[in-house]
Amino acid sequence: MDLNELTGRFLLLFFSILILYFFSNRKDNETINPLMVIVGLCTFSLCYLFTKIEIGVGIGFGLFAIFSILRFRTQSFTVNAIIFLFATITLSILDIMYPYEKIEVLLFFQFIIIGFYIFASILVNKKASKYLNIVDVKIPLEGDFSLDNKRIRQSIQQKINVDDFEFKIILINTVSNEIDLQVFY
Repeated sequence: MDLNELTGRFLLLFFSILILYFFSNRKDNETINPLMVIVGLCTFSLCYLFTKIEIGVGIGFGLFAIFSILRFRTQSFTVNAIIFLFATITLSILDIMYPYEKIEVLLFFQFIIIGFYIFASILVNKKASKYLNIVDVKIPLEGDFSLDNKRIRQSIQQKINVDDFEFKIILINTVSNEIDLQVFY
């Protein structure tokens, strides 16, 4: 594999991951850390390395063990983030391992994976993209206050003058007697 082919494969992967990242972060209340893009690029580099040198199966099991340990020692990921990671790893392995002589098949798989990802992202995020604005609201937690949906909606409508909105409770602070909300409108 010469430098031009490696550069072409890398650029194909890079732009594919950027497209996936753009469609992954369409939800306002949940974003993927941009550093997760590095996972796909590192997988690409490791697969290239493994094709160039003779390495036993033990190194593969060792890497799997390291990633498993890291997984249990970090924060839990959202479903969106896990699917993004799986898609970037799949694309990176495809881009480096698929024979260059069959580039049209590689491009077909790239377009299919990205297309399904975009379609599913639009389908899932339809409700989230309905509301374009987000505001943080604090409402008082009074003695007779309940977490009834209607009462919270009335309190929000008193604070902001919006009729069509959704909300998410972020924190119920009993010390300061406040409820922190995110309002999507």
